[in-house]
Amino acid sequence: MMKQKILAVLTSLCIGVLPLAAGMAAAPVAAEDTTEPVRILAMGDSITDGYINGDNGYRKYFCYEMQQKGFTNFDMVGPKNSWSDSVSYTTSDGVTFQYDPAHAGYSGYAIEKIGSRQGLYETIFDTTYYNNNVTGNMIEAYDPDIVLLQIGTNDLLDNQNAGITDRLEKLVDKLLDSIDSDSMLFVASVPDIDVSVKHDWLWAYQSSGYSYENNPEEFTALVEQSVDNYNASVKELVEKKQAVGARIRFADINSVVDMKTGLEDGVHPNEAGYACMGKYWSEQVSAYLNGTTPTPTPATTTEVTTATEATTTTAIETTTTSTEATTETTVSTTTEATTTSTETSATESSEETTTETTTASSSVSESDTTTSTTETSAQPTWQKGDVTLDGTVNIADAVRLCRYLLGSETISQQAYQCADVYTDSMVNGFDLAALRQMLTNAGGQNQ
Repeated sequence: MMKQKILAVLTSLCIGVLPLAAGMAAAPVAAEDTTEPVRILAMGDSITDGYINGDNGYRKYFCYEMQQKGFTNFDMVGPKNSWSDSVSYTTSDGVTFQYDPAHAGYSGYAIEKIGSRQGLYETIFDTTYYNNNVTGNMIEAYDPDIVLLQIGTNDLLDNQNAGITDRLEKLVDKLLDSIDSDSMLFVASVPDIDVSVKHDWLWAYQSSGYSYENNPEEFTALVEQSVDNYNASVKELVEKKQAVGARIRFADINSVVDMKTGLEDGVHPNEAGYACMGKYWSEQVSAYLNGTTPTPTPATTTEVTTATEATTTTAIETTTTSTEATTETTVSTTTEATTTSTETSATESSEETTTETTTASSSVSESDTTTSTTETSAQPTWQKGDVTLDGTVNIADAVRLCRYLLGSETISQQAYQCADVYTDSMVNGFDLAALRQMLTNAGGQNQ
């Protein structure tokens, strides 16, 4: 079922280019016209809940960013929903939007019940949930296509580091066993903790013999190392499950929440931090729905980009008038744009960018040359949207991009770069939507 929903998203975008071929402005064709909504369950602790501000934290920004990317056919699900399927929010910039507040974020919860902390594990798999005439645990009742899991901050605050990875793996294994075989589980790292602001919350470390007052550097380093170790173990756990075929992805939330500018109280994000989280989550989920690899993040991967939008061939021709020898030297250098990423493959055919130099010459002394002529010519410059590489952007480019996205055609490295209309180093449905808009705008200007 989930595969059908994802295919419908791509197909609806491709269908939208057809009216352009007839010279008409194309209205967006939403995925909900052809399939059921993608059900997304965000679960975790107070950061998922949206503490401190009480207006749903990153989840509202996630919904907004998904809408901006063209995804409207999704349904946030979960037992906590503010008694409404739609809530309005206005940003500090005056932008007002609607979003679905449903979720499963519980303030103060640990991975599993430990000490005085309630556990997310026990809460999820309580069998008393009821939704749409279905009774059972949370997964059975809400049947998510995508689960966004971020948990572990309260374990770290309480210095419950012993066995923390085992507890997370127990939860992850249970979730993987419970969700549908074609659903996807995202597991996130957690933000850093600003010890200088919230050292009074870290009493468990002090009761273990460490003191912020006596040695703040040592105390801070201890807490920071605990966070780093946990986040590394989250990534390793995801990779371990992926190695055996589990449908699971790592989301490096830690990489997008700055400890000094993105936290409200040293633990929970402020609005800027939540906005960064929402945008990041939207990138991860939209990439999954588009069947592409998410853009790597600086904290976990290295991405090197070399961008040269124009390919130029320069021919230098030298001719001598001497009766003894005639020399013709042609040097042709072609450089194609490329993006190299540790996680993203540019084309299905795995074409590599090449730089080649071809030289044909014969020996001649400087005294033999009496006259010379230099001629320079350049090929047309390729531009964003020119997927067919014919020097223009038209409906043929949209058709070819459709075929590429649906897997019926491969494209060259240069065509891949031109197809990245959305300029996010990936080629997916966003680029098709942007190309459609380019063609629509061009058609309106020509009328």
